[in-house]
Order: sequence, then structure tokens, then C-alpha cells
Amino acid sequence: MVKLEIIPLSDTIGAEVRGVNLALPVAPEIAARLQSAWHDHVVVLFRDQNLTDAHLKASTGWLGQMSEITMPTDRRGDDDPAIALVSNILDAAGQPIGALGDGDMWFHHDNSFTAEPDKATFLYAVELPSEGGNTLFGNGYLAWDALPDPLRRDIEGRQVLQVYDYTVREKPDLDNLQGVPHHWQPAVIRHPVTGKSALYVDRLMSAAIEGVSRDDSAALLAELFPYIERADYEHVWRLGDFIIWDNRCSVHARTDFPPDQRRLLKRGKIAGERLIAAK
Repeated sequence: MVKLEIIPLSDTIGAEVRGVNLALPVAPEIAARLQSAWHDHVVVLFRDQNLTDAHLKASTGWLGQMSEITMPTDRRGDDDPAIALVSNILDAAGQPIGALGDGDMWFHHDNSFTAEPDKATFLYAVELPSEGGNTLFGNGYLAWDALPDPLRRDIEGRQVLQVYDYTVREKPDLDNLQGVPHHWQPAVIRHPVTGKSALYVDRLMSAAIEGVSRDDSAALLAELFPYIERADYEHVWRLGDFIIWDNRCSVHARTDFPPDQRRLLKRGKIAGERLIAAK
């Protein structure tokens, strides 16, 4: 009998799950409890895991089917369509073995620029620097709850243009999006399981608000970003940590770390579906 423990990581988001070895099949009754914990806490952490790539590909069966990485192959680190390397490590030829390897990273929802954003993302820690490279998580439900009524009226029912250019780390040129992944999404979504509303804008990918001028759009987004950038939980990584989060109702970001120290995490995703606009 598995003794499953679920321990909150903060008052607002996240829980550590103890008693589960993700290298082994998850029994149906345990899977149901994990799903419930994930929907309740948005982010779940499994510590002290020892996972091969084959284990990683089977580790999320309790939640759904893995989807293919959308990142271009030449920036993914290997040829595996299911697992990407997030790393600053260079190979013998001086080329990066992965992507998104160094520096901090703004809060964002993964793959919001696609028609069917992934419902979940996981990261698994393989190699870590001595400090930094922490992952911040913000609760999109609470971001929506915190919005004052005037901002709610300004954004509710509108769409937001989500854009991400893999080759740059700056705001896109809205007059030249040819070849740049982008998609209009609801600015406020309704979660398909919990039924709760979550703010779905972020500084990294949200580029424009539907139905207002470009200047008004920029001003409105600037007002909204501080609400989503909540940093409800900061995860300080340990080797063997496996974290999986609900991509629809949370954002995440990364803190800086020493560029001369190696960092390697493996990343995978769970297929999603079209987002539902909150009514």
C-alpha cells in the first residue's frame, strides 16, 4: 500500500507529493489522487526522483499524453520530439546542448502562441548551479481575483495576441509577424475542470489586446502584468526534483544564475486543447 502525502508548498500555490516513484507505474487510485492534488494546488513537486528519458515519457500517464516539443529542432538539444534540454552547457565544439540556457526569464504561459496550448509542463533537474536558476510560480486564479473592477471590465471578454519568437528575447514587431508563432487567446480563461477564471496574459508573450488602439493596448497590458507576476512560490531546485504545473492557470519565471556554472533540466509537456473564454 502506497502511503501518499500531499504537503502544501505555500498558502497560494503548489504541493509536494511524497510516496510516489515516477519510475514505476502509477496505480489508478493513486492517479486519481494526484489529479485531484494537481487541480487543487496547480503545481506539484516530486523530490528525489531517478528518471531516465524512458521514465520521463511514462511519468505523466496519470495526467495525460505527452505532446511534441514545439521548439525548433536546432534549439531543442537533441532529436527527441518529447523531451527538450533546458541548459547552458556547451558541447566539445562549443555549441549549446539545449535551449533557454542562461539568464533570467520573464513570467509566461508555455505555448500560449499555439491554437491548443499544452495543459501542463514538467521540468526534471539533472545538473544544477550552486545558486540561482530558481523557478517562480504565480497563481492565475488569484491574479484574476485581485484585479480591480475597472480592469476587469477593460479586459473581460477580450482576446490577447500571444507571440513568441524563439530567436530573440524582446517584444516582437507586430507589423512583421510572418514566420513568428502567434495566436489570439482569451485574456481571461475558464478552467475546464475547476470552472474557475484565470488571467491569461504575461509579459513575455502577450503583445496586444483586441479591440483597442496599440497605445491603449500597451497601457492596459502594463497595468495587468503586475497582477500576474505574483511569485506565489519560488522553487529552489534540488537534484532529482520533478515539477509539473497547470499551464492554463499559472505562470512561471526563472531567476538568474552564474553563467559559468552548469545547469541542465529536462522538459516535457502534456497535450492540451483550445482555451475556454471566461464568461
